[in-house]
This record gives sequence, C-alpha cells and structure tokens, in this order.
Amino acid sequence: VRLTRVNSELEDLIGGRFKDPPDNSAVPLTEIEWALPDALKFSLWVTRPVCPKNTSPLSVARGNIVLADHGKSEAENDLPEVQWAGDYRPQLSKRDLTYREVYHHEQAKKEPAADILQQHPENAVPVLSLQSFASNSGDGEIWHVQPDLLNSNQFASDFVVEMERDRTAYLRFGDGNLGKAPLAGSTMKANYRRGNGTAGNVGREAIAYLLLHSSDHFSELVGKITKIYNPLAAEGGIDPEPIAKARLNAPQALRIRQNCVTEADYVEVMQRHPEVQKAAAQLRWTGSWYTMFIAVDRYKGELLDQEFKEELHNYIEPFRLMGHDLEIVEPTFVPLDIVLEIIIKEGYFQSSIRRTLEETFGNKDYQSGKRGFFHPDNLSFGQPVFLSRIIQQAMDIDGVYRAEVGRFQVWGQTPRDELNQGVIATDSLSIVQVDNNPYTPEYGLINFELEGGI
Repeated sequence: VRLTRVNSELEDLIGGRFKDPPDNSAVPLTEIEWALPDALKFSLWVTRPVCPKNTSPLSVARGNIVLADHGKSEAENDLPEVQWAGDYRPQLSKRDLTYREVYHHEQAKKEPAADILQQHPENAVPVLSLQSFASNSGDGEIWHVQPDLLNSNQFASDFVVEMERDRTAYLRFGDGNLGKAPLAGSTMKANYRRGNGTAGNVGREAIAYLLLHSSDHFSELVGKITKIYNPLAAEGGIDPEPIAKARLNAPQALRIRQNCVTEADYVEVMQRHPEVQKAAAQLRWTGSWYTMFIAVDRYKGELLDQEFKEELHNYIEPFRLMGHDLEIVEPTFVPLDIVLEIIIKEGYFQSSIRRTLEETFGNKDYQSGKRGFFHPDNLSFGQPVFLSRIIQQAMDIDGVYRAEVGRFQVWGQTPRDELNQGVIATDSLSIVQVDNNPYTPEYGLINFELEGGI
C-alpha cells in the first residue's frame, strides 16, 4: 500500500489498560491511511483471540518496499555505422527485447500502489535507449522509440522497433519526411533490457540478490542493506501475443471509437474507464454555448469526489469534441417509498422472514452470498423499477404465502399512479435508490408489514 496520511500525534487514553500489568496511562497512537484501491483483499489478524497472553505478532507491516521488474540490462556499442545510401535497419544482437508501460516516478508517487501493478499490454513500449554520435564532430543525439512514425515530422529523432517471429529486434528510422533520417557515417549505441512474459512472474522470496554496475555510486546504500527478498509474488508478466491472434484482433482494434461526437459516443468511451459502471450523457444549451453533461455511476455506489472528477476529465479530454464545455456530474438519485404487505405461512417465524426480506431488498452484499435487490450495482441510469419484480422477489422467499404492495411511489412526492401502472420510471440521468435506513428515509425506504406465522 502507499500511505496517503500519517498522524503520529494521537493518544489512546485507555491503552494502558491492555498492558501487563495494566495501568491507566495513555499510549501513543499513530494513525495511517491509504487509498481505497489499496484496500486489503483479506482479513488481517493482529492478535490471537483464544490466546490473549500470547504477545507474538501475527501480522507485520514492512517498509522500504521498492519496485522491481523483469528484464536483464544489455549494452550494445557496436551497431553498424549508418551508410551513405540505402535504408539503415540495424539488428540488436540479443533477442527477446523487454516491453513495458512507461513508468513516471513522480506521477507514481501520487497514485495508489495497486495502480502501479496494473499493466496494459496495448500501452507497452520497448525498454530501449538509443544514442547516435556524428563521425565528424562526435556530437551525441538521443533517439526516442515510438509505436510508429505516422505522427513524426522531418525533425523528430524517432525510431520504431520491428519484432520478428523469433523475437529478433530490428530498428527502423525515418526517411526525412516521416521521422528524421540518421546522419550518414554516424555510429549508434543502444542500452536495452531483455526478458518478457510469464517467466517473470516469480514466486515470493525468489529474489535474493542486488547486482550493481557501479558499487562506488551506491556504496553507502549497499552498506545499509541487510537482506533483499520479495514478500509478494510477482504479477503482470504476459507472453507475447501470437501472430495468428494479432491478425485476428487487428481489424477489431480499428473499430474502437477514439473520438466523441454524439451523446452515445461519450457514454461508450466513459464506460471503458475501469471504475465506471455506467454513464449517461446529455447535451444542453447553457445560455451562451452548449455543455455536455456526463453523469457517472461508480461501482458499489462510490462517491464522485472532486479528485475522481478530475481523473475522468483527464481521461475523456483526448476524445472530446471541441466547441462545447464538458461537465462531470453526480447521478440524480430518485428515492423510492415502498410498503410490502406480507402474509406468512403457518410454522414460520416473523423475525426470520423479516430478516430474509431485509437481505433480499437490501443494498449490500451479504455474508450469505446474496446481493440485495437495491444494491447500487444492480441499478443504473433510466432503469425503471417494476412492481411485478418486487412481488416476484418476495414470493421466492420460503415461508411467504402472499405478497401485496400497499405503497409504490417516489419518496416525498405525490403519487402519480405508479401503483396502478406497475412501474416507476426515471429519466436518462437518474438512478433509483433504496438505502432502507429509517433514520434517512430521504435515501429511499421499503417497509414490511407482516401477518401470520409465529
């Protein structure tokens, strides 16, 4: 995890009571926070309840974590000299050039640790640095690897890596129109890494050594290191895509929308974001110009805070149409007011049926494995609620003899014949909501009136 806040100025006023022997002194307390994507995926036990006297730690938090990725460093100083005529297309002597996403350290320090491990193969580029040296002056020039040269002008020092089936890499340069052509007579030096795929997904504690090219530069650091190991297994390594599969997928890649013109375009692109469940868009005239309003529904009903809005703005910016404003907004939630009248079969407890009803029509994931009918991920923009589905869910409960609906309307509003029509409809930017908390009925409420049973 990456810590987002540390407060070491707190005290636990009754912490001394848990000492051996106990006293009434306060105990210093440090409070730490990390980002939501770094939330633990498992329960972390800190003590053994059955052995209160056992003080040995069950869980340990460790710092000094650094990133390590797959790839052996190689230096190649004897690439062929650039000829006076013909295409310059040198070959790297080592195969299996490493590909990875570009890592920006300063940006990564602001992001959750979990995001760094999420690799997107389509954004991977060769891990290769290239420098040329003019034969007459010896001046050096740095060249930049690109996926293609279609956007490179005649002054751009860009090149492309072309991979053969046997993982041999060739370097292709520009022709003076699409990309700069290397200067005749110059020499090239390349530094790159090789090693790819699932072979790099080593198990925990598989890494044990630190190899340095220049120990003098890191002598102070090396003297402080007592042990090197990886507490977690590596992940993210993916084998190269087979040529046959690439040929099959290539035509489909051109059909993926890369610009937004209509409302439907904005919805399609926004829903590609991994944290967006559903989106809805509406173009409105706002007095002097048009504004595209995009309502976003996050997974698990997470809040649309300002930080996430900025993230979505940056995400959609390359796709958007010029000439109008763009506004990311919260969905309009429509709280419901429902009363279910339930008749229970003989021999069934009312308390048990009520508990099952509350789970069935809840808004959470329960330990039983059941997801509530009004869970945020079950509801989205413009999705109506049908009376028949409410009755069906109730009748599916073992012990329910009959289910009728006594009230079926939007909370706090005058009924608009929803009960007779059998449906509560919403507009394209609205989502129905039932939190079923009696202390906050304005977020939706469903009551159960039970008869019969025990």
